[in-house]
Amino acid sequence: MPGQNPRHPPPAAPATVMTPAIAARARQLAAQAEHRRAVAEFRARHAADQQARLNALLLEAIAALASLLGEPAPQARPAASSQ
Repeated sequence: MPGQNPRHPPPAAPATVMTPAIAARARQLAAQAEHRRAVAEFRARHAADQQARLNALLLEAIAALASLLGEPAPQARPAASSQ
């Protein structure tokens, strides 16, 4: 054929061999990564929940102290507002 050199055939795609052991190790690593992601997500959600509870307790304590001092309690600010 014109344009092809018979001495240098086009390179073949490299063959990938996936032995059962390699496949099992790949599945194991994928499962470990998924577990780590789930643990990190749980910890982040737990920390956010704890922070929300702490914020509510602090607001309640401030309101109780303000009522003891006879001053109006501060209003809770929306979390989305930035100052």
